[in-house]
Amino acid sequence: MLQRIFFAWAVCWATVVTVVCGTGTVITYLLFPRASAFNFWSKVWGIGMATGVGIRIRASFEVPLETVAPVVFAINHQVALDIPAVGSSIPVPFGWVAKAELARVPFLGHAIRCSPSVFIDRSHPKRSIETMKEAGQRIRNGLSVAIFPEGSRSYGSDLGAFKRGAFLLAIEAQVPVVPVTIVNAHHLFNEKTKMARPGVLEVCFGTPIDLTGYTRKDIPLLVEHVREAMQKHLPTGDNRVP
Repeated sequence: MLQRIFFAWAVCWATVVTVVCGTGTVITYLLFPRASAFNFWSKVWGIGMATGVGIRIRASFEVPLETVAPVVFAINHQVALDIPAVGSSIPVPFGWVAKAELARVPFLGHAIRCSPSVFIDRSHPKRSIETMKEAGQRIRNGLSVAIFPEGSRSYGSDLGAFKRGAFLLAIEAQVPVVPVTIVNAHHLFNEKTKMARPGVLEVCFGTPIDLTGYTRKDIPLLVEHVREAMQKHLPTGDNRVP
């Protein structure tokens, strides 16, 4: 019961922080249309949201990433909290490759539109291809991008099937892929079970995978490398919410 009450509070707090930070993002980006403006508000949004519900985001890095960009951040997806958690932890300017549904979310959708991000509509293959081309151009211009290759939330620690788009994007742009593992977000906030609790949310940034010489034929190999890099941080049989 307490975790359900805490979930209700977390949703209310998240709404307030999203309204404030979404508005701030739009205004700042109109005045200073740079990726760094989006980065600033991503950090404020993620840290503010987590702090208000008693969650501390702890990011760890196998190697420093500040000098590696541009890269493709490939992130596992457990719950909605992943987005602000990762957004506050990525140490370089970046944009999201976000699902088209997010464009309709009040304030959050406006904030993403006023950022170096792109929306992907998987229900329209032609539009999806155009979106990936646009994301590729962002990378070639020196901007990192972040994407959830599973495409949907798992609500647990098990990894779902990875879609090819994120890996094709990295190979076409010939930039490294950084596996990013959300370890335990589903324990702290789970919109499926409507439960939440305070705690430490762990985000692990892996070693960039160099794609020199990779072609489209190597996508299955790259997918396996990324899965292995994520899996080593994830406990097995750990899909419950305490």
